[in-house]
Amino acid sequence: MKKLFFFAALAISISASAMTHPSEVSEKVLKAFKQTFALATEVTWHEYDNVFQANFKQDEVQIRAQYNEDGQLLKTIRYYGESQLMPNIVARLKKKYAGKEIFGVTETSSEQEVSYVINIKDNDNWYVVKSDIFGNLEQTDKFKRADKGL
Repeated sequence: MKKLFFFAALAISISASAMTHPSEVSEKVLKAFKQTFALATEVTWHEYDNVFQANFKQDEVQIRAQYNEDGQLLKTIRYYGESQLMPNIVARLKKKYAGKEIFGVTETSSEQEVSYVINIKDNDNWYVVKSDIFGNLEQTDKFKRADKGL
């Protein structure tokens, strides 16, 4: 039991040390963030190897936005459900995975590309499917559901 408390305290202190307070984030980064994400709520900042990351919500979507020291947006990662996914991708998923439920989407955007990792489920399995903006689908994993019957 003591080990459990020790590891919990260690995890909390490690995550707290990675957090950056808004006063430590440069004006360039804060200005760029506020211009792009004016409606952001629940904002927390972290710094990783000269990359500033804002974790926040906007329009009920959980988002991570990464900036360099000059305030340039490097990457965004958005987590959402089927209703926010591009209709062309939904249509292809519904055709290929008929009768299955789109459970969650992770969208990653950078200057180079936009990609999607989509979690789909049915009564027996979880499916992990990657997509590009054109709806080209690639199933990367399939797992037996461990939560079946819960």
